[in-house]
Amino acid sequence: NEEDNDEDNDDEDEDEESDEDEDLAEEDNEEDNDEDNDDEDEDLAEEDNEEDNDEDNDDEDEDLAEEDNEEDNDEDNDDEDEDEESLAEEDNEEDNDEDNDDEDEDLAEEDNEEDNDEDNEDNDEDNDDEDEDERRG
Repeated sequence: NEEDNDEDNDDEDEDEESDEDEDLAEEDNEEDNDEDNDDEDEDLAEEDNEEDNDEDNDDEDEDLAEEDNEEDNDEDNDDEDEDEESLAEEDNEEDNDEDNDDEDEDLAEEDNEEDNDEDNEDNDEDNDDEDEDERRG
């Protein structure tokens, strides 16, 4: 009977140890799962952060490209304005040259008319002198 009791006690001790081992194994498994979940959360957070950084970089690149485009457009407009000013200046110079040429022509024509008038007056005087010479004899 005593042997039976000893055996029963041994069996009970073994059952208790086995239950404790199972509890410890379950606790270790839960801790491992918690660590795995923490690692996964960290990986996901890091991935989200990298995606956010990529988006920020893309936005910054777009802003810079837009700014460059606006600067290029401004430069093109400035160049166009300069070209228009240069053409207007050229047109103005041509107009001035034409005006000067017209004025020179008018003056030359006026000089020519004055010369003709003087020649006519000289001819009239010569004719008058000839007529007088003929009358005198």
